[in-house]
Amino acid sequence: MRLAFRILDLAARLLFALGVGCLLLAGYLAWMTLNFAREATSTTGEVVSYIESPDGDQVRYRPRIRFRTATGDIVTTSGQLSAATKRFEIGTQVPVVYRTAKPTEARVALFVDNWLGACLATVIGLVGLAGGYLVRRSIRRELARMPASSPG
Repeated sequence: MRLAFRILDLAARLLFALGVGCLLLAGYLAWMTLNFAREATSTTGEVVSYIESPDGDQVRYRPRIRFRTATGDIVTTSGQLSAATKRFEIGTQVPVVYRTAKPTEARVALFVDNWLGACLATVIGLVGLAGGYLVRRSIRRELARMPASSPG
């Protein structure tokens, strides 16, 4: 019986590790997004087409967006998020942020496009930490209830 608790304890530690790793990833993604936003210039772009890429038996769509920089250059770039459906109609105006020094590094300035990764990593990290804590607490509680002379 104690072997089962040792295995569960290992699983709890792995859940803790997953939680910590995901929270570190969330922090990194949030820092990268904030760093990009701090150095970025805002404008409005237009969805001009989609890049289709096969993903198994499905097709993923990534929007191609054309926008004008503050210096008047016209830049066409692809959005950072691909989806199973076309998120925008062709011709739709979308908010864009781009690095002033390198306008080809641009992002659609919507919450999903910039914060989805950090939010998902945070949720998974918190669930991992909570799961690890609850499993370890349950193990300790059950071990405390067991008689000391119980065979292992």
